[in-house]
Amino acid sequence: MAEKKLTAYELGQEWTTILSLLNELTNEDGVTRELTDEEKKFFESEVNRICKDIKDKVDSIGKVYKNFMLAADIAKAEKEAIDSEVKRLRKRAQARENEADRVKSLLSFIMDALKEKKVKGNIFSAYYQATQKSTKELTNFDINKIPVEFLKRELSPSAIKAAFDEGRLYHKTEEEDHLAYHTGTLFYKENGVEKKIEGVSYKSGETLVIR
Repeated sequence: MAEKKLTAYELGQEWTTILSLLNELTNEDGVTRELTDEEKKFFESEVNRICKDIKDKVDSIGKVYKNFMLAADIAKAEKEAIDSEVKRLRKRAQARENEADRVKSLLSFIMDALKEKKVKGNIFSAYYQATQKSTKELTNFDINKIPVEFLKRELSPSAIKAAFDEGRLYHKTEEEDHLAYHTGTLFYKENGVEKKIEGVSYKSGETLVIR
């Protein structure tokens, strides 16, 4: 019957037992008495056996470790290859998008020159479509003139949108104020007095749609 192999933990315990036995041979003054021939043979036999088992265990653990590290290196190499390919494809996609945008800009330039908002071809049509309203700071933006409600640590587009949707902020019609209408100027009332928010524009833009 094959001898049972001890685990690394069990080998550690046996080694601790040997050290404890050796410590018992040391008196209170720290002097170790001379071992008898029988004790020498016992300790040498046990130490050799444990050392051999430990070496075998180290080899077994080392093989498993190396296999895991090899698998990790392969996985790392695969990841780097994938990352490199993703980076290449991302650049390629961005380049194609940039080319598409340049072509779209050319069509936009032609339509602007013709003062056309919509052009229909045999296959595709192109037209300007209003985009969702967005908030942006103007060159004369003054944070001290913006009500605290509409500020975070910076201008809060979400608060302005919510207030506009609720009617607490509003626009003038083109008849009421031609300039304010076209610049997207916002107004609100405070204690019944109409006030204008300086330095902020809230209006729809246009984007060219090709279908």
